[in-house]
Amino acid sequence: MKVYEYLSSGRTLHMTLIDPDKAPRGDVASLVRTAIDAGTDGILVGGSTGITQAQMDEAVEEAKKAGDAPVIIFPGSICQLSSRADAVLFLSVVNSVDPYFIVGAQAQAAPIIHRHFRNLEVISTAYLIVGDGGAAGYMGAARPIPYERHEVAAAYALASHYIGFMALYLEAGSGARRPVDVGMVAAVRGVFPRVLFVGGGIRGEEEAGALAAAGPNVIVTGTVAEEDPDKLRRIVRAVKGASPR
Repeated sequence: MKVYEYLSSGRTLHMTLIDPDKAPRGDVASLVRTAIDAGTDGILVGGSTGITQAQMDEAVEEAKKAGDAPVIIFPGSICQLSSRADAVLFLSVVNSVDPYFIVGAQAQAAPIIHRHFRNLEVISTAYLIVGDGGAAGYMGAARPIPYERHEVAAAYALASHYIGFMALYLEAGSGARRPVDVGMVAAVRGVFPRVLFVGGGIRGEEEAGALAAAGPNVIVTGTVAEEDPDKLRRIVRAVKGASPR
């Protein structure tokens, strides 16, 4: 099964994001095993800063060996590619004020993928940064959408649908003071019929369950896999037990 078909299966998935630059050397496999044991449905690998091609290859290889969950590249730059992954989210920061992050970096990356990474399934993804934005917002020169401006997020999501993006990723940023509002997720879900990811600032099962009930395809958490495996299990259960609106 193609990764995109897996993401579009109709059930709400949980995925774990691993940043190779922050994970201690050799610990990626351990983190992946912890996440899979907790019930996660897939692994995202990537980060906003400091990751080399060699680090990506090593991290993806460790992740693939650690379990059967699909491994998807979540790139912070054109250096973050690996032929060993199953797919790549081909991100466009749609609310960036710098054209480089909307289409410039993508124009650089596309020939590289076409020539050297043809085995990667490419999933075009509108990356919409919300609230604090975190390092991703700063590095991507984004103009983050305020948490309460649901209608603005919905407008960007509808534009992304009309443009033809296969997926949309609502991002509050790593370490955000709070996740994306449930109302914003519901507003975006109402106009974007394809795969919807929600991540950033999700620290507990109640938040995760409420967000999952708003109808996204994927809820993403990161550091909780390392900090508290029991909490991760509760978050995964909450995501999978939520009934979409």
